[in-house]
Amino acid sequence: MMTATTTATTATTATTATTATTATTMMMAMMTTTERRIRMTVQNRLTIAVAILSVLALTVVGLVLYTVEANNVEGRNSASMTQEIAEMRSFAQNGVDPETGERFTSVDQILTQFLAQNRPDEDETLFAFLTDGRVLYQGDPNSAVNRSQEFEEAVAGVSADGGEIKLTIDGDEYEGYVLPITSGPGGNAPAGNASAGDSAGGTNSGTANGPGSFVVVHNVTASHTDLTHVMQIYIIVALAAALLISGISLVLARKLLAPVTELRQTAQSISGGDLSSRITTRGHDDIAELGRTFNDMLDRLEASFETQRRFLDDVGHELRTPLTILSGHLETMDSSDVDDVDETRTMLLDETDRMARLVEELLILARSRRPDFVRPEQVDVPSLLNESLAKAKGLGQRDWRIETPPAIVLTGDRQRLTQALLQLASNAVEHTEEDQSITFGARVVDDNVHIWVRDEGSGVPDEIAADVFERFSRGSTEGHGFGLGLSIIRAIAEAHGGTVVLDHVSRGAQFRMILPKGPQ
Repeated sequence: MMTATTTATTATTATTATTATTATTMMMAMMTTTERRIRMTVQNRLTIAVAILSVLALTVVGLVLYTVEANNVEGRNSASMTQEIAEMRSFAQNGVDPETGERFTSVDQILTQFLAQNRPDEDETLFAFLTDGRVLYQGDPNSAVNRSQEFEEAVAGVSADGGEIKLTIDGDEYEGYVLPITSGPGGNAPAGNASAGDSAGGTNSGTANGPGSFVVVHNVTASHTDLTHVMQIYIIVALAAALLISGISLVLARKLLAPVTELRQTAQSISGGDLSSRITTRGHDDIAELGRTFNDMLDRLEASFETQRRFLDDVGHELRTPLTILSGHLETMDSSDVDDVDETRTMLLDETDRMARLVEELLILARSRRPDFVRPEQVDVPSLLNESLAKAKGLGQRDWRIETPPAIVLTGDRQRLTQALLQLASNAVEHTEEDQSITFGARVVDDNVHIWVRDEGSGVPDEIAADVFERFSRGSTEGHGFGLGLSIIRAIAEAHGGTVVLDHVSRGAQFRMILPKGPQ
């Protein structure tokens, strides 16, 4: 029974593990896909945006070019047609054959001679509808309009008053103008037979005699053929240019976004715990500046993490000792021995007080990074020194002195500065003997206020002078205290925008805070 239960439990565990592994694999695959999509989005967006803008710009240019050229073609067709009509009117009104000098005798003669003496432009055909029903033309002999009944019907529809005609024949668009010629020169030319010139072609519509008409017809489709060919070439060139621009933009986007890609990779390596990676920055553009800013941020993070790591190591080390003492005495205490219980109780209370003091000092260091750690106000430095000295006299029997400065005012937190001065005084008392001097003083150097506490004690050994302001670094080789006092003083000075230094003096030690005066 137990074996079956164990087997079932094992199977359930294996199934659960398999399900969890599968779910994890799917989530990783989804994250990888999402990451790939996100990683490519910026580059694709830039490339697609440039491609779309290029296509739009080239399309607009093509449309403008086509519209302008189409208007030019239509303008040329209209001008040519207007010119032919004007020449025909002048020719009919003059009524004299320029070749023979004789006057025309009929409408058909006017139409025939004009047609014989004029050559139409490209894609243009001139027609003469004679009074006897014949139709003469000058132009392309293979034009579909020459054989179109629809064309003749369109001309007949406006032959009385004249006007424009438009029609489509075999897929080609045509437009023209009909000018009626109803009488000869002087308005009394009789209708009669006439023959066309040698260069004119003719068709016989088989209609009855009637008024004559002069017709100019343009093949609009044919006149746009060259423009159509040009636009086809333009489209090919534009597409090639758009592809070239897109390719170049892809390369440039990849090159420009390379620092961003490197930034992403560096950020990923940081998430894995590596803070030593840095971005290679080149140039002076915004992306290079972003890389330098990111590197500065990494420097601060690395320093902060290193400080935090050392801080936690030191705190763990300092707390381990009192906890070990507490545990050891509780284990060895004889609960039946009243004296042993009292002795152990006294010792445990002392260690508890030490731990409470350590925690309080650590909290001060932790709060020193907060913006509300100091509350700036106008502080009168001589008054601050006198007040701090009066409080420090209770720390021990020493020769307390003060080097009263002239009137100095700085912007700072009076309570925090008093706390720092009293901590310096406490350190001085610890390292001096009775009746040795401890001096408070201050002076102004440039825009900074220097405030110090100097003693005539044993001083700070050279081997620990460089690290005396570090956490848990004690100012003497005897190892009194937790080694957090000077760290708190440095935190207070830095919170005011200043610093604290250890001066080398002939006897004892001098700790000096350098604080900006601030706005007055």
